[in-house]
Amino acid sequence: MYSFVASVPFSPLDIDLGRLARGEWNALTDRFRLWYLPSEDGVEGGSSCYVMVRKFDPTEGVLVYGHVVVNLGVKPKDGSAWNFTVGIMSNDDIRARSALNAMLEIPPSFHRRSEVRVIERKWRSDSEAVMRFLANIHSAMAQLSPSGKVYTLKFEPQPGMMGELKRNLGAWWQE
Repeated sequence: MYSFVASVPFSPLDIDLGRLARGEWNALTDRFRLWYLPSEDGVEGGSSCYVMVRKFDPTEGVLVYGHVVVNLGVKPKDGSAWNFTVGIMSNDDIRARSALNAMLEIPPSFHRRSEVRVIERKWRSDSEAVMRFLANIHSAMAQLSPSGKVYTLKFEPQPGMMGELKRNLGAWWQE
């Protein structure tokens, strides 16, 4: 799978979902999800906050999966700091690169690609990144039950479990 990652120094970061969705959004397979995982007392690691976007094109068999990770530790006067990191995975390198365009040239700010710093652009085969991508393929391919029933799942994590869940959850590109 292809991984395209860039750091973004500006805020706000607008996302043109229409461009990303190519005019079509399927509620069964596509997602726009906000994640906030608070820090836990006594557990190493701080809070994590990111937006996850997944778009599946069943006609061409292409999945684009992206994260917009918020840098919660950025200081207002640190001119070299990034506000967001955008990570995009896809089984199509052209779609992965073009997904970043859904966050650029948006009025009224019209930010350009030259304002972001590319961190990674490569095909990956490491197990952590591939498993993350495969989980999204599986989720996008899941169908509703024939009866149309909706199931509710309640999950109460054990102490410390959210810290383990957060470890690299928002960033597959970190070594």
